[in-house]
Amino acid sequence: MEIVASGELQKQFGRYSDEAMIRPVGVSRNGRVRFVMVPVEEYERLRRRERVAGRTEDLDDETLEAIRAVEPAPECFDVEAKLGAS
Repeated sequence: MEIVASGELQKQFGRYSDEAMIRPVGVSRNGRVRFVMVPVEEYERLRRRERVAGRTEDLDDETLEAIRAVEPAPECFDVEAKLGAS
């Protein structure tokens, strides 16, 4: 990752925005990287990977019952049998 000072980024924004399309560009201020420029496609890919964890206490009764009612697919039993046989 190339790192550029924020002042330099302001002076040569076109150059560094083009560079960010090829590889991430870290932008520093006072010697510390404050953010990273990446293509929007990479940003969207990273956003899709985010996961939000929740607590079961926060689920309503209908959702909890739906979870309790889920049955494993038949092929799951085949896999369990094979794993148990090894």
